[in-house]
Amino acid sequence: MLRKDDPQFKTLVDDTLAKLMRSGDFEKLYVRWFENPIPPKSINIQLPMSDALKRAIKEPNDRPNS
Repeated sequence: MLRKDDPQFKTLVDDTLAKLMRSGDFEKLYVRWFENPIPPKSINIQLPMSDALKRAIKEPNDRPNS
């Protein structure tokens, strides 16, 4: 979530996330934090990426899910 009245910040966030998605780094970060043990207690929440998120990564946009 971010403020509605800050279009410059929204553009920065959108551009940064799109860059992470195009480079493959978004998926690496997801696997690190949602599919592997998280320090310091090595808790693994074992939450694989949903099909909806996989589709969103392939075609980043700012439209809400339908």
